[in-house]
Amino acid sequence: TPASTPAAPAPADSAECLQAGVFDERQAEVLRTAAAGLPSGSWTLEPTPVPGRWMVYMGRFDDVETLDRKRAELRARKVDHDRAGGTLELGLSLGRFASKEAAERELANLGNKGVRTARVIQERAESPGFTLRLSAVNDALRAQLDVLRTAMAGKTLRTCG
Repeated sequence: TPASTPAAPAPADSAECLQAGVFDERQAEVLRTAAAGLPSGSWTLEPTPVPGRWMVYMGRFDDVETLDRKRAELRARKVDHDRAGGTLELGLSLGRFASKEAAERELANLGNKGVRTARVIQERAESPGFTLRLSAVNDALRAQLDVLRTAMAGKTLRTCG
């Protein structure tokens, strides 16, 4: 019988950096509690702010008929739009942007297309966020990470980037 060649030995307890997030303040507090039993210094919660978002918005319209009439006007001007959503309903979004400046530039462009009643609003304010970082996960630590699963609220650990 031919001799089987043993596989190359795995590096002894090689460590990798893993991270998950972004978590809001409440989720971060749950994670802090869950991670408290892990070895000291094996994890950090790094601030990762969630940026605000700006929208070029038309509305709030008095009724669905007015909303439909405005949609027809925008289609005639070949202006892209969609539902504003949430508390901005009976309104239309003409675009969402990462900065107020970008939204204002688009508002100026839309003015050149004859759009007069739109305005820039902040759809979502910047909010604090946190990324869980485990900078040196070895086999011993990996075996202890199940304690984080529930606290991670469905997010998964991935290689640090």
